[in-house]
Amino acid sequence: MSDIRLRPARPGDDALLASLHAGSWQRAYAGQLPAAFLRDELGDFMAAKWAARLAEPAATYRIAIAEVAGEAAGFVCLWPGAEPGKGVYLDNLHVLAAFQGLGLGKHLMAWAAAETQQGWPQQPMFLYVLAANAQARAVYQRMGGFETMHQDVAMPGNVTLPAMQVTWQDVPGLLALLQRPG
Repeated sequence: MSDIRLRPARPGDDALLASLHAGSWQRAYAGQLPAAFLRDELGDFMAAKWAARLAEPAATYRIAIAEVAGEAAGFVCLWPGAEPGKGVYLDNLHVLAAFQGLGLGKHLMAWAAAETQQGWPQQPMFLYVLAANAQARAVYQRMGGFETMHQDVAMPGNVTLPAMQVTWQDVPGLLALLQRPG
């Protein structure tokens, strides 16, 4: 799709990232996180999170924002130093519901794989996905990701939920798969 554009996050994008992240969580985590948290506290939680992240040195996170026809539609965030023994952490990949089905997730994942391959060659890329998120887990499996670990993760709102670690040992292979037409 030619009207999709990825751009690096810039200083001042914290409110935009917080809004995209909160919007995605409100849809994806309804029924898993407390409704009161999603309704009353999530906005402030995300605002603080993204303000702090964008205040960090530029190399701490690598963030791209997806725009469709000039409108922010999603984002991806790599955190290479999160768990150095495991590889490069794909900390966030979110596409707003109104923009799903356009291939944005694939574009964002390809960007993350290319950044990982370029910045940390030979390193795997990994993420955590909630165990209950069967749709995302299936997508990651189709992309060649392997569920390498199960653990409980503390989530905002005083909730602990089971999650799976998904790892791509062959990041160049992932990138090639994502760049194939169709």
